[in-house]
Amino acid sequence: MMTTYLLRKGQALQPQVTRAEMLSALKERDSLLWVDLENPTDFESEFLVEIFNFHPLAIEDCLTDHSEPKMDDYDQHLFLVVHGVAMIRDEEKALDELKTIELNIFFGKNFLVTFHKTPIKTMAQVRASLERRPERLMGHGSDLLLHAILDRLVDNYQPVLDQYDAQIDRLEESLFNVAPKDYLATVMQAKRDVFNLRRIIAPQRDLISNLTRIHTDFISGQHMMYFRDVYDHLFRIYGLAESFHESLSNILQVYFSYSSNKLNEVVKHMTVMATLTMPSVIIASIYGMNFEHMPELHWQYGYHFSLLLSLGISGSLLLWMKIKKWI
Repeated sequence: MMTTYLLRKGQALQPQVTRAEMLSALKERDSLLWVDLENPTDFESEFLVEIFNFHPLAIEDCLTDHSEPKMDDYDQHLFLVVHGVAMIRDEEKALDELKTIELNIFFGKNFLVTFHKTPIKTMAQVRASLERRPERLMGHGSDLLLHAILDRLVDNYQPVLDQYDAQIDRLEESLFNVAPKDYLATVMQAKRDVFNLRRIIAPQRDLISNLTRIHTDFISGQHMMYFRDVYDHLFRIYGLAESFHESLSNILQVYFSYSSNKLNEVVKHMTVMATLTMPSVIIASIYGMNFEHMPELHWQYGYHFSLLLSLGISGSLLLWMKIKKWI
């Protein structure tokens, strides 16, 4: 699906731009064209090459998923790969999993092309803002439109981080209670997700940092501060992701220590039980050999003697363990 917007100086925002109008707008210095492609068809992908003459390598990058953000300079435009995030429910695992959504951006002096295979909340938000206040987003250059998209993209990391923050609190509270059956799986999944989040944020932070230092006609000096603000926001988000990763690592360490202590307690109690029953087993084994010359077998009080002997030895062992404070 292709959504287009064109804003010419002194005119109202024009949606649904024709091919001829696009070609004309690209030659106009004071016009700004935005083309948003969501899960585009082959025809729409070829349209990018035909209208904008984008490099085939950049088109290939759009069609190939990238695990990390990147930025390429093609002289007439910049090509950016950035990532949004969302929490998706996996019904099979009964867990919320982190999913990354790739957004490809072609950024030129008077145009912006966004390319993504799946719907992105950020794009819907920016389109809604644009239709309310077109002059603010598209009336001052393509760099402010790019900033609006990147800023929204980074803002949408916060609800995901809030969800992990609440999840970590729940995990910490339930650690010493009756832990759920899938407690360890939940912690490991959260740790993997936070690790992936850090792996995405770190290069994306560097990408935004490069944007604030790059020498290009596409970003005006007075607008550079807006990108620095996005960088600062990403820097804070990365710090939160770092702290979440450390918290989850600590939870795992405490969980394994707690589980080990519980296992040791079980082993200790089983050892005590085995030790206390050992005298009875030994005595029963001795008198169960059925040799012909065993006087106690024919003694009137032999049965009572063996019981009292077993109980006496076991009781002595129990008293000794209590004195030693082993139990």
